[in-house]
Amino acid sequence: MRIYLEKELGEHCASLDDGAKVLQRISPELEKGASVELDFQGIRSVLTPFLHACFGKLLQRFGKETVMTQVILRNVSAEHLQSVNQFIDRKDAEFTQNDEREFLQDIFDEDGLTETDH
Repeated sequence: MRIYLEKELGEHCASLDDGAKVLQRISPELEKGASVELDFQGIRSVLTPFLHACFGKLLQRFGKETVMTQVILRNVSAEHLQSVNQFIDRKDAEFTQNDEREFLQDIFDEDGLTETDH
């Protein structure tokens, strides 16, 4: 399936609503194991709220590997590609830090190493 962002959203991928709209189109396809092409032809701007609502949620739900292999970006400018990739890398680092923090907290809890009132 190919989603033409300009046709769906206009020239700007800007808002949380824009991201949510694209997320709703992509998610069922990824759940089936299918790939989705996002066509950026005619897109003039890609803003963080859009990235959070679309790519942030995709990363949270499907993981970086699935998003990177099954969401294909077409006709994307170097600038927009850089924005998307930087956002994905930042989010992936956040998720990794959170996972490590939770893992360490679980270890401390199991060993009784957390702070308690004496």
